[in-house]
Amino acid sequence: MKKTQYSATRVDIISGHLTEVVDDLRLVDVADYIAFIRCELFGNIADIVNSATELTFYPDTLTFGLGGEYTLDWNTAPKVMLDLEFKNMGVNAYFRLTLGADSTEIDLHHVRFAETGRSPADNTALLAAAFENARLPQLTASENLG
Repeated sequence: MKKTQYSATRVDIISGHLTEVVDDLRLVDVADYIAFIRCELFGNIADIVNSATELTFYPDTLTFGLGGEYTLDWNTAPKVMLDLEFKNMGVNAYFRLTLGADSTEIDLHHVRFAETGRSPADNTALLAAAFENARLPQLTASENLG
């Protein structure tokens, strides 16, 4: 996607909502991701993504897009790139999540809005609202004990 002021803000919105998911995805060894991608066992990655999202997002709002890559050579730390799809409230966002040893990057490929004719700023606000609406309510510590 061409970089604009709106795309940068949209990437920030997405990355802000993926913190817990990224933490859970990092619980899986990088060698497993590489093996699954190399052997085209994308269903296994879909299961991992579903498990990583189930405590944060409602079902089927953030899913694995059935595509991924990795970089692995003798001179750099491995990186795993996973295609993810978000859909909620008439908003569809397609992006690539890159997990590196010390970094996480999001490359936003495309955002589709069911209602056309809105301004880019309105669409960005709709993306933020869709992510907020897709998140599961978080229990407080007292509710967990109760």
